[in-house]
Amino acid sequence: MLEKILNINPQDKFKSGSKVHAVNPYIIHANDYNKQKKDSALFSPLAKLMSQINWKILNLEYPSDDEMLFHFLVDDTEFFTIINFNELYTEHYQEFSIQKPGIKDFTNVNYETVIAVKKDEINILAIPERIEIASLNRFFNRIEAQESNLTLLNNYFEELTFGLENGIFSELNYILKVIYTFISTKNMDKIKRNFILKSQPNIPIIIQKIDIINTN
Repeated sequence: MLEKILNINPQDKFKSGSKVHAVNPYIIHANDYNKQKKDSALFSPLAKLMSQINWKILNLEYPSDDEMLFHFLVDDTEFFTIINFNELYTEHYQEFSIQKPGIKDFTNVNYETVIAVKKDEINILAIPERIEIASLNRFFNRIEAQESNLTLLNNYFEELTFGLENGIFSELNYILKVIYTFISTKNMDKIKRNFILKSQPNIPIIIQKIDIINTN
């Protein structure tokens, strides 16, 4: 799973799997479009409400029949994650690749991190609300304040997340619930409600990677 996320690039095009470019939550699997285009679930009040919060879907990919790749924005922060339905109720962590634009040494850059977050519970939201990412923003501010390139400086990771772990954990789990809610608008049987994984680990987040990418 991690390798798939590490190799995701907004400019790349997948050479296999179905692709659906999306700017709203009414898009469905390309192979299902003709037979399901009148599906009323696509235009449910919930789907319309989700289109009004600060969660903009940029792209949906189907790497396999059991996977959905979500590429989306929350404010100016870009997220990638793969939902694997085979591992949804067994894998304790969900991995996100997250990018935030910035300026370093008068150069346009993307601050990039890969975070594995412990899944709090698998559930959907009755009424999705605005997504808040204050802790993630503070984390990126700390990355921006560092003078050195952090690609290989793993010893800084704990320092950069000190005091923010629980906030990042809560924010990413709320985003997961938004994703589950989105999926459930078309595939109710895919998402169990109030499901808590057994034998939960104690580490809320694991920083897999931090990088600074020149975008000029």
